[in-house]
Amino acid sequence: MLVALIIWLPPIVGMFSLDGTILGLPILFVYFFAGWGILIALCAILTSALRHAAQTERK
Repeated sequence: MLVALIIWLPPIVGMFSLDGTILGLPILFVYFFAGWGILIALCAILTSALRHAAQTERK
């Protein structure tokens, strides 16, 4: 997905390499894992919508 390429470009990732923590985890790690989870969820939603569209097209 193009979104994955954009959110992991070095200038954007650099914005999240801060000296802070969220729930005890470095902000950069939270950014990577939250982005990863969101991308997986978006892929699941897209796959479900495409599968539903293909099934209704066959009928």
